[in-house]
Amino acid sequence: MNVGVDSSLKGDSMAEDNRLIFFWGRECPHCAKLHPVVNEVSQELGGSITELEVWHSEENATLMRSYKDVLLEACGGSLGVPSLYNEKTKKALCGKNITKQEIVEWAQE
Repeated sequence: MNVGVDSSLKGDSMAEDNRLIFFWGRECPHCAKLHPVVNEVSQELGGSITELEVWHSEENATLMRSYKDVLLEACGGSLGVPSLYNEKTKKALCGKNITKQEIVEWAQE
């Protein structure tokens, strides 16, 4: 599992503001369950989902909070993990019951 920091700061080839981001927490059981699904979709899409752990990285948590308006709306007023944010479309998914199909559709919009 990649704890990760914002990969755009490391010269990632995907342009900033055009990423698919999976926000997760290291000890989050829902994140652990969703992680393999996100990895599978990311591999199918050529490694296009950036994984950012937010419970132990203030930098990643700050980035997640910068998208709070969209995340709060998509997540029923709660800002938490697991959450996915598409910087290009400005759309989010969140919660423990996200399906692979929902992730694929969200990523391909």
